[in-house]
Amino acid sequence: MINILVLEDDENLNKIVCSYLSKSGFNAVGCLDAEEAFDTMYNNMFELIISDIMMPGIDGFEFARTIRRVNKTIPILFMSARDDLPAKQKGFQLGIDDYMVLKISVGKLKKIKIR
Repeated sequence: MINILVLEDDENLNKIVCSYLSKSGFNAVGCLDAEEAFDTMYNNMFELIISDIMMPGIDGFEFARTIRRVNKTIPILFMSARDDLPAKQKGFQLGIDDYMVLKISVGKLKKIKIR
């Protein structure tokens, strides 16, 4: 089974993404901040990292920069509501593999029930 680390500070969105990935046959582990993600990665092997950009403390850019210092091959996908070119360029300059723009409103998110 493919292990995916999901780094998203919004707890509801984190649960939704992990639930979707689990139902799709992946083993998804959610972390709410970069420190938790670093600790989780120390004890587990992951084949993919999905990370938000805008987070308190260590943001997604710094997280990706740190990961790339120690692991140049693990795929990193940024998942963000930011749809601006500078954010995308910075991510790719840091070595991320893909960038997904979230196009969902908070109102729609609140209507989704986590099972």
